[in-house]
Amino acid sequence: MEDFDVFTNEIQYSGPAYKQILNKYIKEIPYTPNGINYECGKKLFAEECLADGLEKECAFHFSESVSSSVRTLAVYREEQIKNRGNKLSKITKYIEPVKNVIASKTITKDEESLLKLLPNDFEEITKNLDKYEISDELPFHKRYMRFGSENNVDNFLKVLGEFPKEWTIVQLTAPYNPNENLKPFTDFRTEIGSIYLTLLTNNYLDYMNFGPITVEVQANVTKVGEKPLFEELYSLLTENYNTIEKAEFLNKKSLIKNYWSRREDIDLRMKSVINVMYKEWLGGWSSLLTGKLADAVLRDKVIKHVDTVISDWGIIRLTSKQKILLYNLLENSISLSSQQIKSCIRMILTQQGNPDEVRQVLTTCESCSREFRHLNELCFNCLSDCFEKIHHFSILDGIRAFSEAANQIKDGDEWAALKKAKRHPVILIVDEMLDTFPWETLPILTQQPVSRIENVHFLYSLYKEHQDRIVDGYFAAECNVGRYVINPEKDLERMELRMSSFLKYWCESWSGHIGEPPTPEEFLDYLSSSDIFLYCGHGDGCHFAKSAANGAGVEGASGSRTAALLSGCGSVRLGRAPGRAPPSGTHHHLHIASCPIVIGMLWEVTDLEVDKVVSTLLSLYVPSDASVDWKNVGKAKWSQGLIDTNVEQKGQFSSERDLLLAVSRARAATNFTMIASSLVARGLPIRIRD
Repeated sequence: MEDFDVFTNEIQYSGPAYKQILNKYIKEIPYTPNGINYECGKKLFAEECLADGLEKECAFHFSESVSSSVRTLAVYREEQIKNRGNKLSKITKYIEPVKNVIASKTITKDEESLLKLLPNDFEEITKNLDKYEISDELPFHKRYMRFGSENNVDNFLKVLGEFPKEWTIVQLTAPYNPNENLKPFTDFRTEIGSIYLTLLTNNYLDYMNFGPITVEVQANVTKVGEKPLFEELYSLLTENYNTIEKAEFLNKKSLIKNYWSRREDIDLRMKSVINVMYKEWLGGWSSLLTGKLADAVLRDKVIKHVDTVISDWGIIRLTSKQKILLYNLLENSISLSSQQIKSCIRMILTQQGNPDEVRQVLTTCESCSREFRHLNELCFNCLSDCFEKIHHFSILDGIRAFSEAANQIKDGDEWAALKKAKRHPVILIVDEMLDTFPWETLPILTQQPVSRIENVHFLYSLYKEHQDRIVDGYFAAECNVGRYVINPEKDLERMELRMSSFLKYWCESWSGHIGEPPTPEEFLDYLSSSDIFLYCGHGDGCHFAKSAANGAGVEGASGSRTAALLSGCGSVRLGRAPGRAPPSGTHHHLHIASCPIVIGMLWEVTDLEVDKVVSTLLSLYVPSDASVDWKNVGKAKWSQGLIDTNVEQKGQFSSERDLLLAVSRARAATNFTMIASSLVARGLPIRIRD
């Protein structure tokens, strides 16, 4: 059957027939499937599993539905490097199936035709083939990166169980959209009415020995006169690009004034986008994005508090999923408004219950059907009526009970420790359709260590590659060797003066190129041999390594341990080629080279504000023998390459060994939300060794 027939909504199938076709497509995928079609199939399958209450299967299929083409790229690059290092590698790959056919007692017709091509002297052939040793057994994390029988629910749960217990891993997935097959990307990218939020690892999943779990979060309802959230985001990013792109041609005061006015307007619009994301779109569901509490006593206190409400009010028929959602919500109630909390409690109690119990007591109204797939398809009146029949008290009483419990946490002195509690890292797996959003700058996450990663497969691969250096959930890093490339294209003079003066003052032992491009081999060596690599220039800079390693480019920096900081415009953005080509980014290639973390920008930025953020980030993370803390250094003439260190050192030096927390703190170095929200980290949590 043609892909078009399966992946559009032009044909209406009956339920069993639809599932049969979908199941056939999923199970008969080729060795290297078309990424877009594979993702579509997996999303459809995940949605069916969620409707059937199969939480583990749903999470598995969603995990397979993001960034699948990058997995193909990783496998392809590994094969290339392997074949380049061993000339016989490719030959032995073709020899192996022939050996298997010869050794087999039963052969198919196709195999029989293959043997007819060979001479009749099988013994001599076998003797010659045995000269070529075939040891192609890959470690499990490399097999899981590929597409095949290894990718199943049991192995998926095994992978999640191997991750450090400190990690909270959350996946954000856009739903399947048939228009991906019919429209240009610029048309369908705004057609997202909801997202799926999958909690893969979490404190309360561990406690309940349940999960992973998935909830569907509806997009915010647009008010009259407002653009839908996705349209507004892409609109302001386009205006931001046009404004910055034309800045160098401004030579009149009136034009310069207009430039700054537009920058301020764009900044206000981004603040509004973040506000709508947090308050109206995610609301209380943002509580699922936070990291595990480092203090287990606090976690147990939250559990006891919620369980007390459940037992006191007799809400004993709550599902494990509902309890986990309530634990997370009340734990984070300090960061949420009363409206966010009440709205989320209502959805947890009515829309996340047991569908079978609801079907047994449901008396439908004119607008609802007993054939619903998800509880959120029923109206509030029907859901409220079912809740009362199941639990024997009203939904309003249930909302009141848990709201009062949340207020006790928000206002009670005995919960003061929770407000400043230390949290372990959060790793976000963000669907390529959602990657442009500044998730890290949501108010509930701004003070937490947060990174992004392509998918579970890449996270597992990076974790296994660096497992011997993972301590307490962090890559134990060094910061002895620093390399940099500053203004290689020689057209950012003031940036060069600023950053070279900072490096000379704070990172005196580092070496690199300033005002000149490195050779491809030098660029690759910087990525391979340094603990920290800094690039300040246009874009991501990785084009300077394009011809290195026989054309492998930055992927030739195999086994890299560097923390790569790329400060150019859109340095870690996902770019899309025309048609249905999958998106790609520099961080993909660096992760293939096992680079543990890449930090950069999601969109266009300006050099002065970025220099403030980058210098603050490095001064927090990198220990220095400098006499005065960077935040106290006089910077009135910084753009001329001059800094004033003849100032009083106020208080102790600011330092942050946790690189993700340093990124979070560095965002405060600029007053522009567009600059702060552009900065993201992709990869493993990193911390300097004790």
